[in-house]
Amino acid sequence: MKSTSRDAVLYFSESLVPTARKALCDPLEEVREAAAKTFEQLHSTIGHQALEDILPFLLKQLEDDEVSEFALDGLKQVMAIKSRVVLPYLVPKLTTPPVNTRVLAFLSSVAGDALTRHLGVILPAVMLALKEKLGTPDEQLEMANCQAVILSVEDDTGHRIIIEDLLEATRCPEVGMRQAAAIILNIYCSRSKADYTSHLRSLVSGLIRLFNDSSPVVLEESWDALNAITKKLDAGNQLALIEELHKEIRFIGNESKGEHVPGFCLPKKGVTSILPVLREGVLTGSPEQKEEAAKALGLVIRLTSADALRPSVVSITGPLIRILGDRFS
Repeated sequence: MKSTSRDAVLYFSESLVPTARKALCDPLEEVREAAAKTFEQLHSTIGHQALEDILPFLLKQLEDDEVSEFALDGLKQVMAIKSRVVLPYLVPKLTTPPVNTRVLAFLSSVAGDALTRHLGVILPAVMLALKEKLGTPDEQLEMANCQAVILSVEDDTGHRIIIEDLLEATRCPEVGMRQAAAIILNIYCSRSKADYTSHLRSLVSGLIRLFNDSSPVVLEESWDALNAITKKLDAGNQLALIEELHKEIRFIGNESKGEHVPGFCLPKKGVTSILPVLREGVLTGSPEQKEEAAKALGLVIRLTSADALRPSVVSITGPLIRILGDRFS
């Protein structure tokens, strides 16, 4: 094909295309790799027609148990070589309900930067797929697929889109979508190796605001996500968050009309997700930060039940006693 004119390739395409299709589903990995290079050459010569002739066939083969594993790898080989062309073609097909998160997860691992361009379509689709599987035996498998997709994103723009879109979805009126968004957000905050320091304020703000949610799943997942974030923070980032944290605690306090905040009253969890930040403020902050942290701590105590506070009493009172011993106005 490299040595032949476009017209000749088009003339013989009826023989070439089935050969490439068959080779991309071959049981031997070496054959599939070679077939991906053949596909690349075919695409370079006849353009979009190569996508139309080969990719729908591969997607159909995924439904055949005997060859689905080979067809999936064939798609992956093609993606590794031509992701910028193949992904825009596949994404609409894979994100149309029923969403194929298994294939999306598999292909995301080789998509590279091309994945970021399609996150606006992929994220709502994986949230929808997870929502449909919540409470079913397939829930864990679906979560694993969602994890594979979001952890494949490596560039800053992609991380910003993930955080903004998931936080937006946690405000959805539909409880299933809020649950799915909170679960994926927790997976991202707990397992991503990305540096999301520049998004700390929006993450903390968005997660704290979920502490008044009516869904137990959203409460647990948002608590775990916030805990994962605060556990990783160094002292400097903790101190920088105090003002924002106090503002958001005031917000959810007003929202709950001074009643206990459900997210602070979770059994065995209580206030330990935000305590490290407030402790750091009380112990090492500037006089202004100490005051802000102490006020926030006072508010948290009022918004938390006695049972939920009990495990944290020592952690809370130690820093406060230290303040009483110092000379602060």
